[in-house]
Amino acid sequence: MKRQELIFGLHPVMEAIKGGKEIDKVLVQSDIQGGNITELRRLLKSHKISSQNLPLQRLNHLCKKNHQGVIAYVSPIEFQPYEEVLTKVFEAGRNPLFLILDRVSDVGNFGAICRSAECMGVDCVIIPVKGSAQINEESIKRSSGALMHINISRERDLAAVARSLKGYGLNIIACSEKTNQLLHESDLTRACAIVMGSEEDGINSQIMKEVDGHIAIPTSGETASLNVSVATGIALYELNRQRSAV
Repeated sequence: MKRQELIFGLHPVMEAIKGGKEIDKVLVQSDIQGGNITELRRLLKSHKISSQNLPLQRLNHLCKKNHQGVIAYVSPIEFQPYEEVLTKVFEAGRNPLFLILDRVSDVGNFGAICRSAECMGVDCVIIPVKGSAQINEESIKRSSGALMHINISRERDLAAVARSLKGYGLNIIACSEKTNQLLHESDLTRACAIVMGSEEDGINSQIMKEVDGHIAIPTSGETASLNVSVATGIALYELNRQRSAV
């Protein structure tokens, strides 16, 4: 797989965004200022594009050419609005299955989760603008190419997304070890969105305020919790088992 495409230079990056180019992430020189930079940041926000401030030395290491303090990574996939995906699922007469990933930043975990999600029929994986693993050649490789075949939606406020999905009739279910409600004892046959949190911090408290229920995967060993990609695979398997039995 070819290396991820770079666009560099303030005006080329801005024009790429305005022209509808799918941008995964933009790196901006930490101490750069000016009206054009203000306009760039406005564009990044309105187009839900993640950005990171880095010192000039780091940018020079990443790009040897005249980048003018701005480097953009072109996304190898096209992000999908989750509302459009949801409408198509309803029109097809199916119960939606969405997966919300709250700050799963490890590329290996993210790729493995997307592989399981595609295999298990997840309609859309929703990730945050900030804090998610970068979608690049490594994450696609870790997903065994599944990232090219599944809908990915990128949103600024996952709590607002959960609230919106509830309005469409989806059951929002948080998966964590902080509940006594076991996975196999829960009804997962309804239209739903499963929420998985980061291994470091779990699920954000604002998202937790929106959930309708909690599920935990039963374990019997000494280790406190499962790897997030493994836990996601188990949860999706149980959901598919229940749905196939109806």
